[in-house]
Amino acid sequence: MPPVWSFNVANSPSNSSPPDRLGWVSSPNQRGTMDIIWPCVSTAALCLWSMAHLNVPSPSDTATTILVRKFRWLLLGILAPELVMMFAFAQMTSAHQSVEDMKALGYKHWTAAHGFYADSGGFRLHIAGYGKPFPITAKQLAYLVEHNLLDMPSITEHEINDRSKADGTAKALTFIQSGWFMTKLIGRVVQGLAVTPLELATSGLLLCSLTTLWFWWRKPLDTQTPTAVHAKQDIVTILLNAGDAAKVPFRDTPLDFVEPIVYWSSKFNPALLRFILRWGLQERPLERIPNDRDYHPRNFKQNLYLAFPVACFSSIHLLGWNLALPTSTECTLWRVSVLIMEVSLSIHGVSEVVGFWRSGYKVGSMELWGEYKKRRSWSWIFIGLGLVNFLSRIFLLTEAVISLRALPEAAFLEVSWCQFLPRL
Repeated sequence: MPPVWSFNVANSPSNSSPPDRLGWVSSPNQRGTMDIIWPCVSTAALCLWSMAHLNVPSPSDTATTILVRKFRWLLLGILAPELVMMFAFAQMTSAHQSVEDMKALGYKHWTAAHGFYADSGGFRLHIAGYGKPFPITAKQLAYLVEHNLLDMPSITEHEINDRSKADGTAKALTFIQSGWFMTKLIGRVVQGLAVTPLELATSGLLLCSLTTLWFWWRKPLDTQTPTAVHAKQDIVTILLNAGDAAKVPFRDTPLDFVEPIVYWSSKFNPALLRFILRWGLQERPLERIPNDRDYHPRNFKQNLYLAFPVACFSSIHLLGWNLALPTSTECTLWRVSVLIMEVSLSIHGVSEVVGFWRSGYKVGSMELWGEYKKRRSWSWIFIGLGLVNFLSRIFLLTEAVISLRALPEAAFLEVSWCQFLPRL
């Protein structure tokens, strides 16, 4: 016989009681560990990637070489962000100086974007009698134009920007994302909520990255193909007309007599330069212009543009003096590392500011105080300060990560934004 089907009338839709309904429900005032990690990682990654404006690669560079070089600079931006900021500052001041130099020659159309483009290797010089073309800096270009050895390139700022992969919207989003991160961090401080070491370390990284991005704002991004320029005279004529200044053998390009050795890798130590050449990180003459330009402020105001953010970067970590770290030993090591970084950067920064003032702002940082950074015995002062600062930076980054294993309960509370609304 067919199966007998039963039907519970009490559970039918027509007789069921209506489900519970809720009105306004507040968001949970709590966050998880991933809610702490992800904003730090994503914001820092966005800033670092947007920040990196590397120079024009050499014609022989492969896509892999270019990518590895960029990641190498991103790693440097994590471990020593103030160093990348210093190189960006050096390029910015040189670009602005080139505007003044070109205007003095009567070229009013020359802008900071042109200066950045030139100093990044955007112009590649072809000379009769010298088979290998090489990149020239903005100052070397001005020399050639001034002495009628080269026609002024007709490239416009619009054409330079057209070669650039930079996107103003992406840069704006970077500032917005970073601003929201810092706003939330300030909100936590105002409401007395715990700030994690990872968030504090990220805020310091954002400060340096955004300052670096600001210095590089008008620099073309990821330009791959330089502009070819052709000298009117052969290399022998150019060198003979330069006189005694051109008799010294060059280390970077035949035009070293115009702007000699302005990169850290070439200035610091001959052994370092030999290592760089042996491992193929740099050619002679240069196939590309290195990114490590030595910084040279032209006045006290320019010097403060770099000194102020560096001071803020080191001081941010002092705000974590009373951070609730998992153990008392970690707390002590954090404080010691912060003090080491603060003292080492302060000694170096103050000596640089005073050194530039004493020199009348006529030399780069590697020539300050009798070129002590290049002298074998005295250079250990500079190397030692850099080494202890680097080690303290490594510990602070490591502690920022491992401290996530045991955070205080207040670190998981979210900011109550309704408390900031005006009460009428």
